[in-house]
Amino acid sequence: MRTIIALALVLSWSAAEAAPLEIHVSESRDDSSITEAVTTIAVDADAAYQAVTDYARWSTIFPDIHQVLVTQRQGVDARVTLVHAAGNRDNVHFRNRPAGRTVWFEDTGGRAEVWAEITFAPGNRPGTAVVHSRIYADVHGVASLFVSDSKLRRLRQERIRNDLTQLRAYFERDLITAAR
Repeated sequence: MRTIIALALVLSWSAAEAAPLEIHVSESRDDSSITEAVTTIAVDADAAYQAVTDYARWSTIFPDIHQVLVTQRQGVDARVTLVHAAGNRDNVHFRNRPAGRTVWFEDTGGRAEVWAEITFAPGNRPGTAVVHSRIYADVHGVASLFVSDSKLRRLRQERIRNDLTQLRAYFERDLITAAR
């Protein structure tokens, strides 16, 4: 009975928070190669930051990642290979900023220059965090002849919206599981 009541409270709280939990995507005013997004999640900022810097969780947080291989870790820096379900691999270099609860990483392979950051700030209500994410993606040289700025913008917008949707869903699942 307590489980049902706790679950009902969680679901009613989530429904009441539905409007603020939208994901707002926009283009950076400072750089046309950066897309930004903001959303609110139902977990405090410190817990969210700790979860996302535990790279082994990325295969649970982001379902398109099949396996996570941490190849080097030293303080806030890490080298990680993300193996996707389709078999492709992304070699990623993390340089996090714990004081600002910011996860910063760059893709170290491929033909495009890509980096992203996710910052967790305390939300307006206890137990919530505002997530501000930025992704930079640009291609240079010959590749820029084949990939338009509008296509890059669309790809950045899709990626950031998808990632924040998955991040939010992960913490919602975690909240429901904790209520059981």
